[in-house]
Amino acid sequence: MTIEVSRAQLRKARLGVCFVALIALIFVIVFSIQVFKGLAGPISSMNWLPIKATLINVYIDEMITTTTKDNRSQYTLYTPRILYKYNTSGQQHIGRKVTWDDIYDDGFMLELGLELKRKFAASEPIEIYINPNNEAQSVLIKGIIWEHMSMLLVVFLISWSVFLWLVYILNFKLKYKR
Repeated sequence: MTIEVSRAQLRKARLGVCFVALIALIFVIVFSIQVFKGLAGPISSMNWLPIKATLINVYIDEMITTTTKDNRSQYTLYTPRILYKYNTSGQQHIGRKVTWDDIYDDGFMLELGLELKRKFAASEPIEIYINPNNEAQSVLIKGIIWEHMSMLLVVFLISWSVFLWLVYILNFKLKYKR
């Protein structure tokens, strides 16, 4: 079914779709930056070398967050904070980095913190990954934590889909035909 519209109505419709497309473009840019930041560290450290390190200190940092304005729903989220030392090429280095991003949650990061506390109490070494080009740079978990990236990737894909759909509408569907 085709609806006849005037040029003025079509111009208004195009302007409205352009406005929504501009908002979608802002979402695309913001989420593209977030996805890039979330993937850049793990991708750059794919060839980093594993090495044993000794834990110097471990504690679990807590953050209490609320989901409502009147503080009815509170959640406690956790992340491990560590200090470790390792030796490479006759030099001792100190590291603090657990993951590429500062992540708080009540699942994976809490379990990781408890496991690190257990290893610290038992004086067990941990395996970290060092940059072969800069041995002072290290990280405990070099990979992507999909538990945290999955939602970001879903929103990223949705924002791109909406933006591309709006561009399609502008270019192919909102044309004046006579």
